[in-house]
Amino acid sequence: MSAIRLAVRENALSNPARVTQQMYEDYLDRLGQGWVCEREGAVIGFSYAAREDNSIWALFVEPAFEGLGAGKRLLQLATQWLFASGAQSIKLSTAADTRADRFYLAQGWQRGEISNGVDVHYRLERATTIRLAEPRDLDSMWSIFQPLLAGGDAFPFGQGFEKSTFQLHWFGSHPAYVACAGDVILGMYKMGANYPDHGAHVASATYAVAAPAHGNGIGRALVEHSLAQARREGFLAMQFNYVVSTNAAALALYRKLGFNIAGILPQAFRHRELGLVDAYVLHRFLEEE
Repeated sequence: MSAIRLAVRENALSNPARVTQQMYEDYLDRLGQGWVCEREGAVIGFSYAAREDNSIWALFVEPAFEGLGAGKRLLQLATQWLFASGAQSIKLSTAADTRADRFYLAQGWQRGEISNGVDVHYRLERATTIRLAEPRDLDSMWSIFQPLLAGGDAFPFGQGFEKSTFQLHWFGSHPAYVACAGDVILGMYKMGANYPDHGAHVASATYAVAAPAHGNGIGRALVEHSLAQARREGFLAMQFNYVVSTNAAALALYRKLGFNIAGILPQAFRHRELGLVDAYVLHRFLEEE
């Protein structure tokens, strides 16, 4: 990472000694989080998000690999983590009239004042919206879903659930929606008929929220959006067929939003830590407000 930082053509360090190895190590864990992009086993770019001031501390790509999309993806990961951690806005600065200056502007960041005649300051405000998922969202959606699979405490799917299967599952017969802060995806849901034909008047849905975004209202926004969408599509009720009984946060939310336990599936889920636990069938009519 240090070699990449020193090799960039723009935003070069006037004094390389000011950025120490300890600073890289601190931002990997204690002060924030970092990501790297690899190509054939070699690191070609990296980004760092600073927790204390909700800023992008670093984003650099090796010059030979610029223009391949690595910078955009590294920026998305850093902003996703900060927004999911509760940031309402994110800031960064870069040299004015450079490729980086034009890059951040193209990514939807708000360009601010120039200080010292050199650095331009950017800000990205959090404004969560929910929209239909698109094929270009697949990688971000998969990155949210993978840790939930590894948790082994909420979904029946295990770590053998592959990305190709996930794509079929989420971009199949039922439309999927994503919750976004700018270009950053914080959560998602898919919703459609629970059963065809004689059961097609009852909807069902599946939700997933990025782990760092838990507790920030994203899950509630997704469920409320799905209920409103189900009403618009003419469904009479919403039913969840398989809610793990130990998923206390999800159950508390569903109860607040009018769902009741319609049935118990005894020992239907093999919890990673607790062993066999019950799963619930939840239901609510959509005409009830």
